[in-house]
Amino acid sequence: MTSKNSSFVSLKFSKLKKYWQEVALTFFAIFYFIYFTAASFLRYENFFTGRFDLGNMAQTVWNTAHGNIFRLTDPNGVEEISRLSIHSDFILILLSPLYLIWEDPRTLLLVQTLILTFGGVFVFLISRSVLKNKTISLVFALCFYLNPLVNWTNLYDFHAVTLATTFLLAAFYFILRKNWILTVIFLILAGFSKEQVWIINALFGLYLIFFQKQKFLGFFIFTISFFIFYILFWVAIPNAAQGQHFALSFLSEYGGTPHEVIKSIILNPLMVINTVFAPDRVEYLRQLFLPLGFLSFIAFPFLVFSTPDLSINLLSGFSPMHQIYYQYSATITPFIFISAIYAVYFIRKFVPDVPIHLFSVLILITTLVSAYNFGPTLLAKDPNDAMFRNQLTIRGGVQKYIDSVPPDLKISSSNNLGAHLSHRRYIYVLPEGINEADKILILMRPSSNQKEKDVLNFLLENRQFELEYSLENFYVFKRIIP
Repeated sequence: MTSKNSSFVSLKFSKLKKYWQEVALTFFAIFYFIYFTAASFLRYENFFTGRFDLGNMAQTVWNTAHGNIFRLTDPNGVEEISRLSIHSDFILILLSPLYLIWEDPRTLLLVQTLILTFGGVFVFLISRSVLKNKTISLVFALCFYLNPLVNWTNLYDFHAVTLATTFLLAAFYFILRKNWILTVIFLILAGFSKEQVWIINALFGLYLIFFQKQKFLGFFIFTISFFIFYILFWVAIPNAAQGQHFALSFLSEYGGTPHEVIKSIILNPLMVINTVFAPDRVEYLRQLFLPLGFLSFIAFPFLVFSTPDLSINLLSGFSPMHQIYYQYSATITPFIFISAIYAVYFIRKFVPDVPIHLFSVLILITTLVSAYNFGPTLLAKDPNDAMFRNQLTIRGGVQKYIDSVPPDLKISSSNNLGAHLSHRRYIYVLPEGINEADKILILMRPSSNQKEKDVLNFLLENRQFELEYSLENFYVFKRIIP
């Protein structure tokens, strides 16, 4: 080897040694993206996704791309409604141009995984800015990719608020970099994911005022964010829905209006305490904070950002909201990581002799334990792997028939077909829409609910409906016009 070649190899090796954490981060990010893209695509292709909720989002995006902006069929009825009557996830409008490239619900699954992948990058950047150590920052990023909250949210269909996990991390990072333009952009994107995120944005405004000495910007963000939240929650959504926000039913034991709920929570502290410390809520808190070794509680002020959604989840009577398997923890996750990072910073500040790598070992062990015990990946004790090991043998035939259904037809279907049939103006979920639909499609699975079984038996016995096509446990009916 010539001295010139030797120098070149030596230079490359020294750069690799200097930037090995970034190289490893890139590897982890690519692996995460490939795995969860494959897993989410297989869930879709094998009909494990549903009208609730991928189909709802895909129909809204498809309608918007075709000029029927922010509209969908009522998920619990037969009329076309504004998406605003359910949520103000306006980011679906911003995503609609992607349908010009690939008009497919999997576009949303791809975007969701890609944006969550960048969440790990922002965790790395925040940790590096705060702790000035790239190795522990790499560990934090790896723990993000292994975190059960992130993994379950990524797998559970598509939800606009899931994107807020990364947007809020990005906004916090750009505050650290004092890049106020990008801070505002990512806060707006986060706000566009769901109405209550604007309250979190308002808290960012207070943080800028009192901790970053950005009084004008902070006041502006706080005021505008709170005003937008108020308009959305108290005016726009109730007007679009012709009633109160549907999510208030999850807090019905506290009242029927936002004012009643707030008043009841304030005046009934014992009721709140009993609810928050119920066994299922305590288990929810354990699963939230165990992956990072409960470090987040040490830097509790940074957890304040998570209190809007955390409070709603803990007080809600709707059990999925205090479970980690759904999108309801998406805006909590960023602040679990941010507070854990600052916990390490505070401990090191007051006890500098504690080795920083001790924290790396701690959070890596607790993350791995959590990922094994209640995560969804193939290495978990009870993995969500049905899409890998239980693929539907007739999926090609089912999809071929679905592709042949004209988009101008009204369709009523079982939930597991809803996402695949969502690119049309009218799609109903059984038993809704039987009398309005041009065709009724049912795919029976072991997980099919009793309503779908009853509808199938009704259609098979009713002479007003004809079985037009069947393939094993896939049935297509059409109405016989008298």
